[in-house]
Amino acid sequence: MRLITPGDSAPSSVIRYLLPHEAQVITVRRHPAVLMFPVGLVLGGLILAGVLSNTIAGDAGSVANLVWWLWLGLLGWFVWKVAEWSVDYFVITNQRMLLTTGLITRKVAMMPLAKVTDMSFERSISGRMLGYGTFVLESAGQDQALRTVPYLPYPEQLYLEVCEMIFPPKAPPTEEDQVQSELDNRMKELAVVDAVLESETDPVKLTRLNDRKDKIQARVRDLHERLEQIAAEKEGTRRP
Repeated sequence: MRLITPGDSAPSSVIRYLLPHEAQVITVRRHPAVLMFPVGLVLGGLILAGVLSNTIAGDAGSVANLVWWLWLGLLGWFVWKVAEWSVDYFVITNQRMLLTTGLITRKVAMMPLAKVTDMSFERSISGRMLGYGTFVLESAGQDQALRTVPYLPYPEQLYLEVCEMIFPPKAPPTEEDQVQSELDNRMKELAVVDAVLESETDPVKLTRLNDRKDKIQARVRDLHERLEQIAAEKEGTRRP
């Protein structure tokens, strides 16, 4: 069991469900702990069959044979479960999450990343010991084809990967954005000063307000000039 990243080759049973413009991010099988119950049944059945065959071997050989045939049927069911596990994948792409299950009847449950409103993972005591967890997904819609994904390996890594895709880091503001933001704030401040000047009668306060207005206007002119310079620089880079 290993994590399949974009640089690796994903199985064809997964690729067939991806759109042409869709990029695979992570593909992983569910944790082998999903087979703990079948393994327990097979081992328990083996012990029980051995005990029963030794107990009734002298009395009814045909019954002992039946017991072993029943255990062989249980072993065949276990092999079927292992085969199902080997083709079940949890897939994360740049647009959605998919869970493919089933050996003969294939089922594909899907959740678009854009519709995920909340996501968490749960880890029981056995999950912490063996290294698996359960994803719980919430979306804006009422009907969800994919809500709970149990027995996922690398739960912390998968959780961080999905969170990073749902909530990508914002690009830092450009200089033009910063200058424009400051210009907007200065214009609002200038409007407030003008409104106060219209109602103010105190000469001292009027002098201070006019000085403040002159400084704001000077800064506004500087900001306008810087915006014009940035626009000229951008225009210059576009020319061949």
